[in-house]
Amino acid sequence: MKTRETLAMLATVSLGLTMSAFAPQAATATTTPSPTSDTLPAVGAEGGIGSLREEAAKAGLIIGSGSIKGMTSTADGRPSNYLAEPQFAEVLAEQFNSLSPENDMKWQFVEPQEGIFDFEGLDRLAAFGKANDMQVKGHGLISGCCNPDYLVSKINDPVAFRAAMVKHFNTIMKRYKNKMDRWDVVTEALETMGGGLQHNDFYNALGPAYIAEAFRIAHDADPKAKLFLNENLVESLPGKRQELYDLVSGLVADGVPINGVALQMHETLQGPPPGAITEMTNFFHGLGLEVSIAELDVHTYDPVSQAQIYGNIVTEALNAGIKEISLWGFTDKHLYTWLPGSKPLMFDENYNPKPAYFAVRDALRNYVDKTTPLKNPLGKLPKQPIGKPSNTSDSLL
Repeated sequence: MKTRETLAMLATVSLGLTMSAFAPQAATATTTPSPTSDTLPAVGAEGGIGSLREEAAKAGLIIGSGSIKGMTSTADGRPSNYLAEPQFAEVLAEQFNSLSPENDMKWQFVEPQEGIFDFEGLDRLAAFGKANDMQVKGHGLISGCCNPDYLVSKINDPVAFRAAMVKHFNTIMKRYKNKMDRWDVVTEALETMGGGLQHNDFYNALGPAYIAEAFRIAHDADPKAKLFLNENLVESLPGKRQELYDLVSGLVADGVPINGVALQMHETLQGPPPGAITEMTNFFHGLGLEVSIAELDVHTYDPVSQAQIYGNIVTEALNAGIKEISLWGFTDKHLYTWLPGSKPLMFDENYNPKPAYFAVRDALRNYVDKTTPLKNPLGKLPKQPIGKPSNTSDSLL
């Protein structure tokens, strides 16, 4: 049986980046439906399939989808503006109460030339969120990829490099103040398989202190925003998990304005060890930080095991006290996978719900049933006329 470390090696590409140059598999018009889609009701069908956002609302949870592309440019190797497709937009608004961008906020796409910003995609996402009463998260202020040449050319001048960061952060965060309330400030700071900090462009310019600097710059740009560190594979790699503990503990001890940790949760063939999510959540909660699941998807060949992994992760996360769970996309029409032939998302290419959808929906329902107080607790039953029996079971629904 493959070890978790071996399985994780399948994901050694930059997991938060969905660019075709790195993607062995992308959805096409000739892909086949989910094996079970013919027996499941489509979204909008009579009787319906429920709604993740409706279930989440009952317990004050955020259920979101990341990897939402608003920009029309295809310079990232991905299709243009997903929201232009009515069915995509309909399912997104019906099922989720939060969204975040795919590559729209990564540096070379939002500021392709120094001082010249392209906000087309991000403005579209913000407007869609407002129109559909959805929260919008900023994702990709700093990532290991997608840095333009004009920024890289400043690596040997730390003062100029930091000044570029300040201008970039301020321009973006002030534009979306009160429109995006939380941000992934730094994504994938650690080496993919563990072994210390990635020596990315920011590290090469400012050293390991770039992480703290990024959070301070972001906080100055929007003091009310929640700021997250986003990391991958820590649920499956104990050594890397400890590195993340050490990194975040150090930031907190130094008074860096960090509000939470976003766990990506890209799973390949099997889920994380039972208890790993709970362990991480307890640790970071102990530091006074929030914990979210930020990019959940499950890369398998079997829809049944895929559903089980989705359901187990969401169940453990909710029971551990995580209040925000976001997927890395929701339809295989726009899938991104490093496992050729895998279809990692909850809806197939035709927006039919797969078993994974129902596993997540039921995990939410079970959590709501456990945690939501009854509308009319015993002892507060409505008064009944004398001689008329009280239908207790109805009054408790």
